[in-house]
Amino acid sequence: MVNVLKKFRTRLIDAKIRTRAALHETRLDKFRVKIATNIDEYEDAFRLLHMAYVYQGIQDIKSGYMRITPQHVLPETTVFVVYEGDTIAGTMTVTLDSPAGLPLDFDYPDEVRQLRSQGARMVEFGSLAIRQSFKGGGVTNLLTMATFHWAINILHATDLVIGINPAAEAWYRAVYNFELLGSSKTHASLSAPVLGMHCRLDELVDFLNAKHKKPLASGILFGHHIANQMPDCIAIPQQVSPQDLVRWKLSREVFRDIFISKSDHIKNLDDRTRAYLSRWRSEATTECDCFRPPQLVVSREDERKSSQNENKLKMGHKCQ
Repeated sequence: MVNVLKKFRTRLIDAKIRTRAALHETRLDKFRVKIATNIDEYEDAFRLLHMAYVYQGIQDIKSGYMRITPQHVLPETTVFVVYEGDTIAGTMTVTLDSPAGLPLDFDYPDEVRQLRSQGARMVEFGSLAIRQSFKGGGVTNLLTMATFHWAINILHATDLVIGINPAAEAWYRAVYNFELLGSSKTHASLSAPVLGMHCRLDELVDFLNAKHKKPLASGILFGHHIANQMPDCIAIPQQVSPQDLVRWKLSREVFRDIFISKSDHIKNLDDRTRAYLSRWRSEATTECDCFRPPQLVVSREDERKSSQNENKLKMGHKCQ
């Protein structure tokens, strides 16, 4: 009886949260969503992320002017940005699983490993930041619409993991059908708690269409936009062939400017990530004193995942 009452109470809470979320009220005429492709857009994203984390008190203001994580150097990573005019309003990062792993591996290694063992093709959403003056304006909704579309239709992922502030658990459960990966922990790199959550992407669109039944200003449901056509304000491709996917990755110019010239993050990469990265980037791109990738034995499972990603991301062509 106690469990029945608890489930009933949770359903009532979730319904109220979804009403408050009002995905159908997301504005489609104010912001522009795109994938970061040049130095200015990447800098905008990483500066905003740094400011947001400092504002929340989870990162030291003296830690630099950009927040860049190891995932951002990987070819499996895509950085999304939202602009109002020339002003950045928000950013979020999507990372496809690879032999270099996911950020959540540092906090929930056993749980993430179990999903892999079950055959999951995983992505992780992270590095979410919204400019303070735009909070509550629908920026997060646009980012989630764009990133869900990218994960499902472009990367063909089956499972999504996130690491969030524990206070946001009910929101992600109610609005997007996430489930817990485990109990909250202290974040591996931030002065903050983190809660791991998991979402089955093959169930997402049906859940959204069942729980968010009011259409947006476009006349289309939030879930239908993800599954089918993006609204005009989201300037990302509807479909991308495997051989063209590399065009949406970091260019040589951006890589050298952001990660070598303007930061020392290459120096601080773990051996596994540096070894994997050296397989993707040309010597002309990574040629510097700070980049000396070690020799690393890669497991058969890692080789399999690397081969799968190579077929998807570069089709035999090495990133510049």
